[in-house]
Amino acid sequence: EKNLTKNIFKLSIPVAIENLLHMSVFIIDAVMVGRLGTDALAAVGLSGALSFTISMVFSSLNVGSASIIARHIGAKERDQAQTVGAQAIFMALVMGILATPFLILFAEKMLILMSAEPQVSALGKSYLQIVGGFFVFRMIILACNGILRGAGDTKTPMKATLVINCINILFNWLLIFGVGPFPKWGVAGAAWATAIAYTIGTVLLCTKLFTGRCVLHISIRQIIHVHFESLKRIVRISAPAAIDAFLTQMGFLFFTKIVTILGTVSLAAHQIAIRIESISFMPGFAIAVSTATLVGQSLGAKNVNLALLSMRRSCYFAMALMGFFAFIFLIFPGQMAMIFKPEPSVLSLAVVCVMIAALEQPALAIYMVYSGGLRGAGDTISPMIITIVGTLCFHVPISYLFGITLGWGLAGVWFGSALDWICRAIAIYILYRRGRWKRVRV
Repeated sequence: EKNLTKNIFKLSIPVAIENLLHMSVFIIDAVMVGRLGTDALAAVGLSGALSFTISMVFSSLNVGSASIIARHIGAKERDQAQTVGAQAIFMALVMGILATPFLILFAEKMLILMSAEPQVSALGKSYLQIVGGFFVFRMIILACNGILRGAGDTKTPMKATLVINCINILFNWLLIFGVGPFPKWGVAGAAWATAIAYTIGTVLLCTKLFTGRCVLHISIRQIIHVHFESLKRIVRISAPAAIDAFLTQMGFLFFTKIVTILGTVSLAAHQIAIRIESISFMPGFAIAVSTATLVGQSLGAKNVNLALLSMRRSCYFAMALMGFFAFIFLIFPGQMAMIFKPEPSVLSLAVVCVMIAALEQPALAIYMVYSGGLRGAGDTISPMIITIVGTLCFHVPISYLFGITLGWGLAGVWFGSALDWICRAIAIYILYRRGRWKRVRV
């Protein structure tokens, strides 16, 4: 308990840096591609959103593996933790191989389904197909990161992501604009840069895990040898998280589709605002990850009171940090949006959305931390229930009501989203207080 604050920041600061770097891959793509025009910016934004959505749904199975690994580490059972980690990588391989043909074959149809205009769909198709061809590497990276976080190692994923980001920036510059002997591929160049970066990141993380130069040592033999009991445990804990992620991402896609209906200018402004707001997610998500690890390890050591304290104190820190970002969004929205060099019509819409995003920051902090704590305890059902109700009854319907029906446009869509997050924060706190998470067996 006396080391709790130190441990929260010891775990969360590398995660915050890692996720800031992860998100900066998409932000840098948008900044560089933005020089090619509004259509290119909208295409990369929409295609990147689709790729991110699919990867988040599949990678939700890492929730179960991280929770189980944290329990084993807390109980000093390293061998069992390594077995679970190996099976998590096996599942990532299988899911990545299965999803890759789908992304390549149906790239254009998915963009058309999202109501993208013809010129946006044509540009986005190549981006999504190239990134989709390397999807298995994205899945392995997410699996490795989940394993290491569950074991309490958040520094290794951070370092790997730093390398990924540097490679992405370099090849963006070379392949988007055709520097020196490199071809000028535009939007496709941004996709190739991301694909190359994720491939190298996968090699780095697997080398760490397979050579035992980090907290766990996983062998290829452990991955090939299917351990059905571990797989069943991962799936049992992760299934509600997978449903949660699926509904969250479907809600996000419908949300994006509503924006797309408003036109290319609104879509481009929305992508800029999303990327700016994503910066504020980093401290909240990082503290949520550290909370999940601390709660899982505390329960593994049979210390429920420390798990309770971990969630409460983490929430205070998250609210303070995300409250700071809310202040920044209200004071400097125009200056932040100008980084993307948008056209004036796009800029004015993006500024309004960033200011509305400030309203939801405290609620997002509460929801992220307590849902992370519950998942770390193995209670993935409670967040799933909130997602089902929130997505079906609030997020999409209210955004459509304000944005389309009442004619408020993009500002109405974002206002509806803010109301949804406030309701979810209240709901997750009520479920935390009820205490079902204390009795979950993993």
